[in-house]
Parts: sequence; C-alpha cells; structure tokens
Amino acid sequence: MRAAVFYEPLKLKVEDVPKPTVGAKEVLVKVKAAAICGTDLRIYRGTKRIKTPRIIGHEFAGEIVELGEKVEGYGVGERVTVYPVIACGKCYACMMGRPNICVSRPTIGYEYDGGFAEYVKIPEEAVAYGAIIKLPDKISYEEAAITEPLAACLNGINRLDIKHGDHVWIAGAGPIGLMHVQLAKIAGASLIFVSEMNEFRAAKAKELGADIVINPQNEDVYQRIMGETGGKGADKIIVDAGVPKLIEDSLKCARKGARVVIFAGCPEGSKITIDPNWIHYREIELTGSSASTPYLHRKAVELVNNGKIDLKSLITHKLNLEDVVKGLEMKEMIEGLKTLVIP
Repeated sequence: MRAAVFYEPLKLKVEDVPKPTVGAKEVLVKVKAAAICGTDLRIYRGTKRIKTPRIIGHEFAGEIVELGEKVEGYGVGERVTVYPVIACGKCYACMMGRPNICVSRPTIGYEYDGGFAEYVKIPEEAVAYGAIIKLPDKISYEEAAITEPLAACLNGINRLDIKHGDHVWIAGAGPIGLMHVQLAKIAGASLIFVSEMNEFRAAKAKELGADIVINPQNEDVYQRIMGETGGKGADKIIVDAGVPKLIEDSLKCARKGARVVIFAGCPEGSKITIDPNWIHYREIELTGSSASTPYLHRKAVELVNNGKIDLKSLITHKLNLEDVVKGLEMKEMIEGLKTLVIP
C-alpha cells in the first residue's frame, strides 16, 4: 500500500510499504479520508518527537475491510471513525475518571501507525477500549475524519463550563476556534467574541455564530470586550491559538469569577508572565484542556448527524496522499482551514 512515512524532521516520504496484517483481536480499516492537524505539523517540524519510522495521521475515517477472528461487534463493510488515543485504564488519571490525560496514552499516528495511508490497522488495545466508532449513513467520510478534533473541542467546552447567558471570548478562529464558536452557541452563550487577524477565518467565525469579531491588528481586544460588557469582562475565555501572550491578555479580559481554558499547545519552553493578584483577588480559574474520550467522540458524531454542528464548511482543501507534505506546508502558512488527505 501507499503510505506517508515519517523518518526525521522534514523527512516524510510517501512510499510503498507492506499492507498491515491483522491479529485475532485487531481490525483493518481502508482509509477514505484523513485530516491534517497542527500536531502532524509539529511532528514534521520536529517539535513533537515520536519514534521513527512511523506512518503519521490521527484524524481519519474509513471502511472496515478485515476483522480478526476474535473481534466482536463489528462487521466488514461498516463505515467508521476511530478515536486515536488509547488510555491504559490503570493509572491515577484513568482511575479518577480522566482517561483523556492518561499517563501513558499511546496514540494511533504517534506510537502506532496512523491514517496517512491506504489502510490502517487498529490495534487490539484500541478495539478493546471502544475506539472504533460506527458512522450514521448521512455523515460523509470527510466530515467523520474531523469529528476527532470536534470531540476534543467538546472536552474544551465542558472544561469551560458555559452557563446560559455567559459572555464568551474565543481567541483564534482556526478550525478549533470555529468548532468552539458553534459549541458555545449550543451551550447557551449570549454574546460570543472572537479575535482573529485572518480575514477569511474572521468572516467564517461570523458566519458560524460569533456575535462580535475583533481584528487585534486594527482594534484593542481588551477595550472592545470591556466596552461591550459594561466594563466587567468575559465570563468564559478559551485560548485557541498557541500564542503565550494571548494567555496573559485573557486574564486581563476576564471578569471576576471567570474561567479561562488554555486549549492550544504553545511552543515547547514557552513562558508567560502574570500578576497572581489577578487570579487571587478576582477568583479567576485558569485551567487547560487536552484530548477527549471515545464517549465524547461518539457525542461529536451525534452532533454532526443531528445537524447541530457544521463541519463541511471547515473543509477547504482535499489532496491526494502523494501531496501530504504540501498539505503540511499549507497548514504552516495558515492556508484555508481543514485540509484532507484522500488516499
């Protein structure tokens, strides 16, 4: 089969490799669509380290074409997507009900070969974990491939804990920010601010439900949010761009008792400087959000199937597998929104 094999930073080769063979408790999926994620770019650039060689790609959907003889509950021909992170179920994080931050959490596309290939083998541990998610007929493979980041966004919105009537600031309108806009609206936010410099992304944020879109190059975000909220600030803030200064700015724009969630990963070694009194006297909660769970991934599929979340408009480019490096370069240049690889 053809696959995109990562060898070392800036060395990703699309080449012929053996088609995977499945064991008794494994499943083989023919990949119909895979999406390029910021983490794939970090792997390619060498800022996220994985063992090599490795077929990367962790956002994908496809058709089951082969089952191990001991696999139950699935059938050849079924349309599926796959939650890629495999929790151990035994560490302290798993035991306290937070498997998304499992201590080990091996991942398809990092520790196991991933979806930038014609076929991907779903390992026994993932099958047992319930990671294979069946798709309703009306969800396309393209949409299904990006239900994985939508599931992560669901975790982020849950961490944000939006109450009906909240004023919410979403910092960044990339694919993640645009998913958060839609989820914040569903959660009951009455006023959604989005800050974004890219004109195309800013317009898309408005289209998908943002009430006020601010270009930080042309307007002071703090002054606008304070002006629109009577000087109180935002109730809930989620930082969807990996820019450390945004985290600092978010605390200034937060009202008393607000919650701020760091969703985007920053460059390794990043640092922020904050006045702890902002947190102490204003009782601001500063927390993070990472990954999701198979349960949340299923909820993401349901939201798309019920027409509550629009993923189709986030897909701006579709490339052949041979052009995966081009897709990574497009991601780095912030070209479009979601780019899919179609093996």
